[in-house]
Amino acid sequence: MANQQSVDQDAFDWQPCSFVLPRVGLILSRHGPRTRVIMPGHYLVRRSRTLGQWIYRRA
Repeated sequence: MANQQSVDQDAFDWQPCSFVLPRVGLILSRHGPRTRVIMPGHYLVRRSRTLGQWIYRRA
């Protein structure tokens, strides 16, 4: 069989992250991911399997 590329599963798990400057990104709320301004602070981040983007949520 040909070489199969292994998907980095760590990117799909929630990992701690913190910001010093505001940025625009996808924030996960109870209504789903929304594009918002992410204020400085501590967040959890993971890669979205369907959207292919980084998704943030409050720690």
